[in-house]
Amino acid sequence: MAKNKLLKYERVKHLPNVTFSAFGKPGSPFSYPWYEEPYKGMKKILELGCGKGEYSLAFAAADPFNFCVGIDYKSHRMCVGAEKAIANDLENVHFLCVRIERIKEFFMEHSIHEIWLTFPDPHPKNRSIKSRLSASPFLDIYEYLLVPKGIIHLKTDSDLLYNYTRKSVKQWGGNIIAKSDNIHGADSSRLGANYIVSTFEKTALSHGSKIKYMAFTLN
Repeated sequence: MAKNKLLKYERVKHLPNVTFSAFGKPGSPFSYPWYEEPYKGMKKILELGCGKGEYSLAFAAADPFNFCVGIDYKSHRMCVGAEKAIANDLENVHFLCVRIERIKEFFMEHSIHEIWLTFPDPHPKNRSIKSRLSASPFLDIYEYLLVPKGIIHLKTDSDLLYNYTRKSVKQWGGNIIAKSDNIHGADSSRLGANYIVSTFEKTALSHGSKIKYMAFTLN
């Protein structure tokens, strides 16, 4: 397994649909692939903590007018998604290797239409609450990036994170527009892109977990 990971670390460095960041060397957001001429006017979707980029790939394949960017700081994970995108001729999906705290450096203000938080780490300990992707500092970043009425989507198997997000959004002043404590239940048809079932989600379901979903706006 360790050897396979090392091979992915090496392969991903040479993939044309992966961008790496470097501390202390922020470029202009205009300089990144998602703002190039062929992609102007397209709906921009970010998948944060994308792992293998399963949602990014699915959204890109579903609509050629979506431009999807999968973001993670572990490049060996996104190697799988990036190679699948190339194999399937998906030119409207790209991957960015960077910590989520830095994403304002790579995207223009009010240029993103949707943000997906797909099974992020719930950070259950009190000392790591600030690292939850629905904590107030992250909501500030999302508000900066999103177009007016742009939507943030959360999918999680964590009751703790689901309930925390509901409270965090309300305290921030956002608006929850849809929610479900079981998106695979009879009353949640197609809610939360439940037709996309990632590897992590399959594992959670096999353990009897209910998959929760929330959609909210910040502006």
